[in-house]
Amino acid sequence: MTAPSKFAKIFLVVLACLHLVLAAAFAMETPYRKGGILLSQRDPITGGPAHSIDIGAPDERQHANYIRFVLKNHALPVLNIDAKDLGEEYESHQPPLYYVATAVVATVTGQSDVESQSFGQVARIFNCLIGAFGVVGVFFAILWSTKREDLAMVGTAFAGLLPMNCALSGAISNDPLLMALISWTLAFCAKALGAEDDGATKKSMIWAAIFAGLACLTKSSGLIAIAGLGITVLYLRPKVPITKLAGWFLIACLIALPVWLRNQMLYGDPLAQKVFKAAFTGSPQKSAIVAGIEASGAPGSPEVQYWMNWVGYWAARSYIGAFGYMDIWLNAKGRANVTSDPNTFYKVLLALIAIAKLSFLVFLRNKWKEVPKAVFVALAMAIVTLLVFVGFNMTYFQAQGRYLLPAVAPAGIVLAIGWMSLCKQKLPFALTLVVLVFGGTTIYALSQLSGEFALRLNGGM
Repeated sequence: MTAPSKFAKIFLVVLACLHLVLAAAFAMETPYRKGGILLSQRDPITGGPAHSIDIGAPDERQHANYIRFVLKNHALPVLNIDAKDLGEEYESHQPPLYYVATAVVATVTGQSDVESQSFGQVARIFNCLIGAFGVVGVFFAILWSTKREDLAMVGTAFAGLLPMNCALSGAISNDPLLMALISWTLAFCAKALGAEDDGATKKSMIWAAIFAGLACLTKSSGLIAIAGLGITVLYLRPKVPITKLAGWFLIACLIALPVWLRNQMLYGDPLAQKVFKAAFTGSPQKSAIVAGIEASGAPGSPEVQYWMNWVGYWAARSYIGAFGYMDIWLNAKGRANVTSDPNTFYKVLLALIAIAKLSFLVFLRNKWKEVPKAVFVALAMAIVTLLVFVGFNMTYFQAQGRYLLPAVAPAGIVLAIGWMSLCKQKLPFALTLVVLVFGGTTIYALSQLSGEFALRLNGGM
């Protein structure tokens, strides 16, 4: 199995630390549990900017409320869709791993008041560490999948410096832990596929099963890791007895089983998706947006416009980075829609990503027989992630690019192969390109946050 060189190890340590520092900068700049206005959303009564009790990181308030319940009651919350404070508790159906871990950190550090700014910073910094752990997972997922450390460095630079990923690591959320666990699942699946003996295969698959099970204890979309585990099992089937394959699956399922059983008893659904959808009805509906497009008389199919101009347009930009409650954007005025061309940053970065993907497809067409099996496992995991995202937007308009980040390691593989092909396999060129473009964009985003959040805290004045 490919081992990283000394240079690659140093690079990885530096990049993980840089991700931690950038995430911590987002944590420091983003208001915690403070209200204000959202300039990209309208108040239906006044027509002016919408008011919100929290303008910080998306859903952070509700994630923190979950932790508060664990700290106060030493138990897990139950989502009640008839509760008057449903808007404060709609994350209560989530699996518990991240929240329990953060509650332990809060207890150890003497933080018991979730409303306090010190609690917010401690919890956010803990997630910065988780984010750095995820960056390391991406590196080994790419290294062990492709057997090339140059691809691992380029792909990990993209993942570690992506503005949206840094912002997520600097917020109270279960997403960074999910991303880390899925990346490590892929890493050990790849290691198992490349193992030279049965003992190494067994050890790697046990680790892959453990990480997949923990991913399911973190979020229902941890099933993406189970999918990767399943495809790896299919690849191993010819040379590994079915009893061993079933045993590895059993490890993952046993880890997740307590939560699945609890959800079944409480909600009649092992993944608690029914109760979540019932609690989510106040969010924008696809049907209402399609009807609005149709009523506007805009040319073309309303359905096509919904997927292209709404879901695709918003998700692509917010995958790069949209901060606060999808309210601060990478343009001159920090808003989703302005009169001048507001999307120069997004156009440049998305074009760079699109070109890399096209380059990857050319590579895949010409050399698909030489591509390691683990790369196809990664692609399958990316497809599952995309299908989950599309399925959600079939009912609700939730075009947040962060929902695609569980597949950040597969994305790193695809983009690294694409950029290295474009740079004629010259690592210095590809690495410099990715670091300057994505690292520079993240620093620029951070430079805008203070003023943009101040504007929203002060009511747009």
